[in-house]
Amino acid sequence: MARDIYNRVVDLGQPLAADATRLVLPYIGEEDMLVQQVNVTYSQNISQIWEVGSAFTYFIAGRTQGQMQIGRIIGAKGIGTEFISKFADVCSMLDNHMTLQFFAGCEEGQARGSLKVEGAVITSIAYAVQAQDMVVNETFNMMFARLTNE
Repeated sequence: MARDIYNRVVDLGQPLAADATRLVLPYIGEEDMLVQQVNVTYSQNISQIWEVGSAFTYFIAGRTQGQMQIGRIIGAKGIGTEFISKFADVCSMLDNHMTLQFFAGCEEGQARGSLKVEGAVITSIAYAVQAQDMVVNETFNMMFARLTNE
């Protein structure tokens, strides 16, 4: 471990370049879909209970729940009607899966893993535009049943 002039440990990590980093989203993540942000949250409900008359505490695992938000700019492709018709229909959620693939590195992006979202359905869609730039933003809020590593 190398130390600097202040006697601090400074180790160099693996560098990343923005132009070699990408996230691939099937159905919406093509390069011309202008995806700007993706948030995925997968949580489990945990209840903590105590036993009367003792110092014991117990943790009880409940159900899991997933939420995802995808924000993009409406550009050359326009509104994502194919994506909306597939993922907004709750009756199709058994077939509504997508894999988020992560690539990063300095040269051509190296695969850094993937996550599979299963049983997804759109719960809301929002559109916004601001006068200063006239960029139309589209946001999908979704819920899903399961998140797995691929």
